[in-house]
Amino acid sequence: MTELLLIRHGLPQAGVYDPGLSPEGTAQAERLAAWLVHEDIDALYTSPFQRARETAAPLQRLTGLTATVLDDLREWDTDVSHPYTPPEQINTDDPRSVALAEGRYEDFVPDLDWDTFRDRAVRAMDTMLDAHPGERVAAVCHGGITNTYLATVLGLPTMFWFHPGYTSVSRVRRMPGGRIVPHSVNEMAHMIAERAVDAVV
Repeated sequence: MTELLLIRHGLPQAGVYDPGLSPEGTAQAERLAAWLVHEDIDALYTSPFQRARETAAPLQRLTGLTATVLDDLREWDTDVSHPYTPPEQINTDDPRSVALAEGRYEDFVPDLDWDTFRDRAVRAMDTMLDAHPGERVAAVCHGGITNTYLATVLGLPTMFWFHPGYTSVSRVRRMPGGRIVPHSVNEMAHMIAERAVDAVV
């Protein structure tokens, strides 16, 4: 069995191009790393976007792993002609904000080429799963690509169907026969609890 952890980046800065993490996002990334360091992760990947790379940095430091940048893990927002604003901080009268508030997640990006985006999401995950059979792989990426991949695995008609929390973890497993099965969605325990480490007997 191969396990893949899909991790959304921490809260980014607003109003800048290709933003890094905000102070809150940095704290989220540190809590995530302290939680996951006990999971014997074999490989670490990250989107090329700065907010993802900075989220992976504490995990790299604690595990000694070197994060591989995988371009296919990038988010749908490849247009850098405007400064990035986290979806939660978009003005409440913006149609995109209304779409999020009403759970119409796909309406947030109505012009997205869904088939191309889905194909890229599946290709990214297959790349990592194929490279690490029988291992546990962590991939720091984005809410949209996580949505799209899980929707594909689950056979859902819509590609955006839930709102991942910052530094949330969603897991899939490739079973020995090749089938991909979801294991968890939107884990956030690391933000509210300290991990109990198994005692050595």
